[in-house]
Amino acid sequence: MTLKAIILIDVDPPLTDTVFDSLKDLPVVKEISSVYGIHDIFCLIEVADEEQLNNFIFKKLRPTDGVKETLTLMVSHSVRKE
Repeated sequence: MTLKAIILIDVDPPLTDTVFDSLKDLPVVKEISSVYGIHDIFCLIEVADEEQLNNFIFKKLRPTDGVKETLTLMVSHSVRKE
């Protein structure tokens, strides 16, 4: 089973492009967007399990220079419309 999560990322403004570029090519990142509003980056990831999710958040994402705060939303159900 694949676990999907949406991660909203708050970034130190001068480092938004740097954080975006450091995440965009990671295999678990399925979609990433710079956004307007109280958060700076929207990131959709797919991982195998909660352990892989924790590793991504605590060992890869949060230590990234410029990341101030994250909000993780685990997806329970989704429908993709093209």
